[in-house]
Amino acid sequence: MNRLVLFFCFCIPTVLVAQDITYARALVDTLTTQYFSGRGSANNGEKKAANYIANEFQKMGLKAFSANYFQFFNSPINTFPGAMDVELDNLKLVAGEDFLVGPSSIGINGEFQIEWFDAKNIPSKKRLEKMVARNFFSQKFIVVDQEGVDKDDPIFRLLKGNSINAAGIIMLKDKLTHSLSKKRKGFVTLYVKKGSINKSNKIIKADIQQKFMGDYQSQNVMGYVVGNEYPDSIVLLSAHYDHLGKMGQHVFFPGANDNASGVAMLLNLVKHYTQKESPSKTIVFVAFGAEEIGLVGSQYFVNHLPFKLGKINFVFNMDLLGTGSEGATIVNGKMFEMHFEKLTKINQEKKYLTTLKKRGKAANSDHYWFSENGIPAFFMYLMGGISAYHDIDDVAKTLPLTKFEDSFRLIRDFVDEL
Repeated sequence: MNRLVLFFCFCIPTVLVAQDITYARALVDTLTTQYFSGRGSANNGEKKAANYIANEFQKMGLKAFSANYFQFFNSPINTFPGAMDVELDNLKLVAGEDFLVGPSSIGINGEFQIEWFDAKNIPSKKRLEKMVARNFFSQKFIVVDQEGVDKDDPIFRLLKGNSINAAGIIMLKDKLTHSLSKKRKGFVTLYVKKGSINKSNKIIKADIQQKFMGDYQSQNVMGYVVGNEYPDSIVLLSAHYDHLGKMGQHVFFPGANDNASGVAMLLNLVKHYTQKESPSKTIVFVAFGAEEIGLVGSQYFVNHLPFKLGKINFVFNMDLLGTGSEGATIVNGKMFEMHFEKLTKINQEKKYLTTLKKRGKAANSDHYWFSENGIPAFFMYLMGGISAYHDIDDVAKTLPLTKFEDSFRLIRDFVDEL
């Protein structure tokens, strides 16, 4: 293992308490450093994070299903590992602050004219077809300014989908957020922050390097502690550790709330059940990889379980646990009413969180594949506090961990009653 990884692993204090906020903050601080490169494909950031978590599992004495606690799987992913340069009339834009590249974009290198479309100059379909027939857009970037335009306007749908064969599309955004893609399209999309571009801009220079990896290897990190009364009954606790990685050589997405906070909660629970309280049922702990690509790691896990699916009594998935001033939301709370009532009763009696809101089914985190296969599963996320999400501002420094300790107690008490 890399010496720097070992340094990170052993510099974090291990204190024998039920929940350790110092340990949690150190975990979030560590996982959001540049060394882990946003815990994505770039610079082996995701693999470094997996090694780091596996080492914590080992230090706390979790049993392993496989060598090094890993379960490997593969998935396609579109990446942007190199050049990330955009200029408007010779004024350089800053990646992450002024613009982001659409996740399914191809690479591009060249100089192009800018054509601006908004509510005042929506072309007719006939005019648009004539322009396409003349290859009018082939050396142009099209700005799609949707202010004042119906979101279902058919012409703007054609523009956004680049049915006009433009060299690139520019979408205006109030807030820049990134995501990942398993696909690549035949053109580039730039998301540009409003105020960073205007109608006076005539020329765009773009040099964007893109690499499509059709068989990117990721891994889940999994371990367990055997129950002292019902060893064949399993409660599964999970949190994804991956994030959005890097865009170019200099921009990375730290992912403090999403989801270093969930990993910190998962490891606090590992510490609790290995060093303070022996569980009555077997608890399986899984840090999922490739959640951001489309819940890939958890889907693979459900299809390649190291035990029988029917042994799982309940799944509690943890994501976005760095705030909490406005309570929590429980996805699948409407599906599993009995379990939600149990969680609510605990919260009301102990007054851990101000409110618990219940949602229905949603494919928005790793709980999804379990409930789709008939296993009761919750996804808990906290509300309030910072608004940083899928951007460069989701950093450890501003993550308050407002209700982290009370959330730990709520999850612990709920697990103990299952």
